[in-house]
Amino acid sequence: MAVALGCDREPPAPPPPTAQKPSGMVVEVQGVTPLLPDRRTHVAPTGTGKIFWVQESPDVGGRETVFALAEGGLPGATPFSNAAVLDALGERGGTGGARGSLQSLAVGPEGDVFFFFAGETRRKLLMTLGAFSPSTGQTRVLADSTALRDASGMGNTLALARGCVLRGPGSRTWLWLRHDHGFALLAVEPGTSGSTLRRLFDRVRAPDDEPLALVSPRDDLQPSSADGWTYLDRARGRLWRIGPTGGATPLADVSDLPKALSAPSPDDRGRPVMFAPDGPPFVEPPDEPASPAAPPAVDLPAWVTLDGDRRTVLARPKFRLPARLNVRSLAFPEIVRDRASWLGYDTQTGELLRIRVVPR
Repeated sequence: MAVALGCDREPPAPPPPTAQKPSGMVVEVQGVTPLLPDRRTHVAPTGTGKIFWVQESPDVGGRETVFALAEGGLPGATPFSNAAVLDALGERGGTGGARGSLQSLAVGPEGDVFFFFAGETRRKLLMTLGAFSPSTGQTRVLADSTALRDASGMGNTLALARGCVLRGPGSRTWLWLRHDHGFALLAVEPGTSGSTLRRLFDRVRAPDDEPLALVSPRDDLQPSSADGWTYLDRARGRLWRIGPTGGATPLADVSDLPKALSAPSPDDRGRPVMFAPDGPPFVEPPDEPASPAAPPAVDLPAWVTLDGDRRTVLARPKFRLPARLNVRSLAFPEIVRDRASWLGYDTQTGELLRIRVVPR
């Protein structure tokens, strides 16, 4: 198991990107469907007009049903749920008090919905990487607790981990497991007799060979290419690009942006895009009572695109959204790329929203 260690020496950070004034573009926000507010929500678009989502229950063992919405249609429940996973594991209806939660969804290249499930009975751990077939309604297990424990090297500490399924370009799929003391990034490799898991590297190496901990409780690791990832290091307020062998290079200093910044999501040119809500920055400016307070650099919320050492910011006046929504209170923990737009779950209102950057 890889354990992230602290270090007194900080790796060099790139300077904050130069702000660019966008010309004639606005952020258009439209409603998709209402959901329950303030729930951990996982959204998985197919890229062909259909969206799947699930909301984690606040009650341990509560029902979690995956819903689907086709373009132009109405939302509907699917046969896929946390109960269906327990059925696939042969645990539902038993006397062991089986329960668990769906922690991640991602649509695969063939249209199956990959998922990560974390649960338990009174006697054993139930950690599962699996897939749901919308065409057949079948839920199947790809890797159970034993396979995950062996592939990750986490041993019994696997019980502490959260899991996130990451979908990259083409057929690439990864599983990111992490807890406070370590992580494992596993390649999911389909085979004739089922999927196998391969650990990619034991640690992430920043400049000067300093370890970088990929242990964020949020889904802050996102594929940026066929064999690389972008990671939002919330402890330092930095973005890192991680290569296929675990080498990391600083991508951008975002410490002046809000702490609740969404995880990066690539645009059609592969540039990291983030939603910056209204709120305090990662690093507060120095307190100098003798000087007048400086006005905020950006009217938040804002839509932020990074391109090398340049930062394009579409600030609050550039947002266009329905009158029922308050632009100042928008909060997207994650934005998910869906064709030429993004999907974001607003924790305040509970709405699933579609975000586009369009000409004025």
